[in-house]
Amino acid sequence: LFCHSLLAQVTGKRSEGKEAENFPGGVYEAAVNQEKQDDLKSHGPLMGGTDKTGRLRLDTVDDLFNILQLRKRRRERKAPTKKKPQPAPETLPVFVDEDMFLTAAMESKMPVVEKYLSDGGDPNVTDTFQRSALHKASFKGHTEVMKRLLDAGTDLEKKDKLDATAVHWACRGGSLPALQLLLDQGAKFTSRDKLLSTPLHVAVRTGHSECAEHLIHCGADVNARDRDGDTPMHDAVRINRFKMIKLLMMYGASLNTKNSDGKTPMETLYSWQNGAKSILCNEEKPTW
Repeated sequence: LFCHSLLAQVTGKRSEGKEAENFPGGVYEAAVNQEKQDDLKSHGPLMGGTDKTGRLRLDTVDDLFNILQLRKRRRERKAPTKKKPQPAPETLPVFVDEDMFLTAAMESKMPVVEKYLSDGGDPNVTDTFQRSALHKASFKGHTEVMKRLLDAGTDLEKKDKLDATAVHWACRGGSLPALQLLLDQGAKFTSRDKLLSTPLHVAVRTGHSECAEHLIHCGADVNARDRDGDTPMHDAVRINRFKMIKLLMMYGASLNTKNSDGKTPMETLYSWQNGAKSILCNEEKPTW
């Protein structure tokens, strides 16, 4: 059976003797013979040799491997070399409006950012959600754009529609270099958004442990409570951020602080487990 399967793979014929649809009338055999002749000229003889009819032997797995290698080399010789197209140089617009500037900050297009600022544009312009270029660049971790914005006098503590600052956005995006740059420039790590979340809350919820640990090293309160009374530990437990739980415990986060529902992080976990268990137990079994 093994020999029959090998024969089927190489000759394109099925075991019952029918010719493959793509290689009728012995065309495939002729192609293989031609491959053998071409390959012998450039690579020398292959192990296994040929049988009395001049066809490549197919007695062992090595013979199959040799034939497949031969076909691969022939395809490589025939394949044209593809050249990667060179990207067209981006044309700098004569005038950069505010939307173009904000997009450029998000996409790290420094020439466009530089053009806008050099022409006297306001670095603190915002979109419909009151997000500034610094918010966008901080989220994406574009530190070079951030430096240029800071040189132009952008507001470090400017808040968006949900009162999030650039530090919140850097933590949400998970960029440690962006976070470090902001804090080195004097940005506050104690700022609160409309949910009264600190940047540490945001870093924990989004799972960016490097940002969380840096905030803690800078003095962030590991037991800070948001609008619902939740600490970062409550958030870490609720969404199963095991690495965050270990990190917060290592830096002394309390396991006994109660949120607005009167629950500690552990009680929050038990409540979630009981709720999930109740749903699963009450689920009707499907009928087959």
